[in-house]
Amino acid sequence: MSREKIKVPGNVYEELVALEREIHFTLDTQDTVKRAEDRGYMAAANWIRNNEEAYKVGFSWGFEPAAEEPQGMIRDIPQRSEPVQRRTVAHPPPIQATRPEPQPPRTPQRRSSSGSSTGIIAGIKKWINKYF
Repeated sequence: MSREKIKVPGNVYEELVALEREIHFTLDTQDTVKRAEDRGYMAAANWIRNNEEAYKVGFSWGFEPAAEEPQGMIRDIPQRSEPVQRRTVAHPPPIQATRPEPQPPRTPQRRSSSGSSTGIIAGIKKWINKYF
């Protein structure tokens, strides 16, 4: 027996490569099958279960995809569909920056201390005058 990689179907090869990245392979095939099934690699799990001896050899020498499977051809590529119409939101036009009109300066208005003021100090004075 020469040291050649074990040929496996393409989908099994892809799952074996992914499984190899996620776990460390062991020669315990039952453990590897369980881990493959737990991760959803059903094709690899079934292949290992049906080909235990080939798996053990491939574990040491490696795996490669079978060449008999047809590779993707140009005619296999689906035709381009028309682009999807996207909904757009109409944005309002930008607001023009205008300068506000200058306001005349405000002059403080003083009210007489006769009690018509509504400030805090006026309220305190009113309360003091009322009760004392």
